[in-house]
Amino acid sequence: MIRHVIFDFDGTIANSRPLMTELYNGLAEKHGYRPIKDSDSGPFSGQSVRKRCKALGIPLYKLPLLALQVIFTYKRHIKTLEVKDGVRELILELNGRGYTLSIISSNLEGNIRSFLEHNGIDQFTHIRSSRGLFGKHRAIHSFLKENKIAPREALYIGDELRDIEAGRKSGIRIVGAGWGYDSFELMKRSSPDFMAGRPREVFAAIDCFNAGTV
Repeated sequence: MIRHVIFDFDGTIANSRPLMTELYNGLAEKHGYRPIKDSDSGPFSGQSVRKRCKALGIPLYKLPLLALQVIFTYKRHIKTLEVKDGVRELILELNGRGYTLSIISSNLEGNIRSFLEHNGIDQFTHIRSSRGLFGKHRAIHSFLKENKIAPREALYIGDELRDIEAGRKSGIRIVGAGWGYDSFELMKRSSPDFMAGRPREVFAAIDCFNAGTV
């Protein structure tokens, strides 16, 4: 039975894409990378991280440092961010039904806690910041082990292709959040255990997992 629900943060809970784009563009001008334009859907929704980096002229090995620079600047704008539509209600109802809620994200724990407190959705028992953009599966694995949670008892809700890959590597059930960064089509093609178009559909995912139908 599912007892623990683990969320990604940016794009899944926080509507932070416009801010991330703005912060990135400021650094892109400084480093000589191509800025993200309004015409870039998503941005580049439907492309992998590697393809996005290539299109923007960012060497892949420089991406972690660039992401860290964006995240450190991010904290000055926390109070401008909004919760994704329907996610506040999802969090409150999951908490009301007795599920243990956690967040595992590549953002900083301080940024996440400030956002949750500001928006009145601090019902999370654990918040963990994963190291690096591609280390989330290790963070999930160690989190489950440290808290003595069997993978079958938890699910992870994420909105990017790398979240699906992390879930697959760590053995946890993954719900693709179709309201986030990566396109619904890209996420669905990557075959998460359940694809949710709206936050409310997470409850259908839990029912399916508990019934053993997916």
